Parts: sequence; C-alpha cells; structure tokens
Amino acid sequence: MEELVIVSKDRVGLLADVSEALAKGKVNINSVTADVVGQNAVVRLVVGDAEKGKSVLEKSGFRPVSGDTLVVTLEDRPGELSKIARMLSENGVNVTNVYMLGKEAGKGLIAIKVDKMEKARKLLSGYL
Repeated sequence: MEELVIVSKDRVGLLADVSEALAKGKVNINSVTADVVGQNAVVRLVVGDAEKGKSVLEKSGFRPVSGDTLVVTLEDRPGELSKIARMLSENGVNVTNVYMLGKEAGKGLIAIKVDKMEKARKLLSGYL
C-alpha cells in the first residue's frame, strides 16, 4: 500500500484544505491520521489512487511524500501487535509508523511503515 504524507506548518483549516483538494480531484480517502508535532502538522493519507492523489495535492500547493506501507491482518485480541513488533525488532527492523486502518469480523487491519521494507515483508508474509 502506498501512503501519502504531508508535513506542513500547523494552522487552522489545514485538514479541511487537504480533504477538500482531494474531494475536488475525485480522490477517495481510505484512511487518515493527523498529528501536531511542535509547530508542524503531519497528515498521513491512504487514498484510492495514490498517484492521482499526489498530483492533486501538489497542484493545491502541498508537498506530499509517498512511500510504501505494509498492511497486516491481525487477530483482534491482546498481544497480536506485540508478536509482530517483537519479530521485527529481533530482526533489526525499525518500525517508523503504525496505525489501525480498521477492524472487522475479529480481525484488525494495521498499517506499518518500516526502515527495511523487503526484510519486513518476508518476516510478516503470514500476516499480509
């Protein structure tokens, strides 16, 4: 899965501007997270068409960065995230970002960004 990340000076209306630009470009948002770190906002988006989404955002004055993110399916019970986090850790893979995409029928979909994508893909192949 490809994720778009926007780092911008935090301001009132930033999320409204980002989501409105995508709506006008007819790009559907599948997942979004937004955080403020100091004076900057970090908006992470998973959209229906990452290439089109990136283009639309660039034309609207944003500077999105795209990157691969793994989507894993975990049982919705205590300890499942810790299993894969420990597996990655013990194999020298650093998790740089993680968030939940959703839950359904006893399963959780988790997005994970790592520093060693191919190694993580092999390690987590049973969860992909």
